[in-house]
Amino acid sequence: MKNLSFSFTKIKSQITLGAFVLILVVLLNACSNQMIYRENSHISSSGWSMSDSIAFTFKIDDTLVPLNIYFNVRNSTDYSYQNLYFFITTSYPGGEFSRDTAECILAGIDGKWLGKGRGKTRDSKFLFRKEVRFRKAGTYTIFVNQAMREEILKGITDVGIIIEKADNE
Repeated sequence: MKNLSFSFTKIKSQITLGAFVLILVVLLNACSNQMIYRENSHISSSGWSMSDSIAFTFKIDDTLVPLNIYFNVRNSTDYSYQNLYFFITTSYPGGEFSRDTAECILAGIDGKWLGKGRGKTRDSKFLFRKEVRFRKAGTYTIFVNQAMREEILKGITDVGIIIEKADNE
């Protein structure tokens, strides 16, 4: 009888472990199904030159799915400004391109940093485009330049992009 009790306990713990693993796999797949592209690029400690483009290249297969595009910015608390302007150039399949400007607010009017983080580093995420549908399948490149009217901008340490499926599905 003791052996029978032991086997039920062992089977019960294996079922519990199996259920936990299954739930974890489902959750990870659900999260990753939303993500189309994510990449961050480190900026040299010597600063970000106006002429230095950061390029993000990704492939779009489904032109019917609406996508949200976000920018990530990591800045030092030594950064001299409240905001950060970007020039954004998007290169489309077939050679066409578009240009845009975006502003990222990094600190409030009172000077307090808005991003997450402790110490001298803050991370911020900004919605650039909501529910965008790319017209053509293929490879796209988004080029990002700082547009702060300073030849060398100091205090921005990383810039990244996230492209994910919009939640309205």
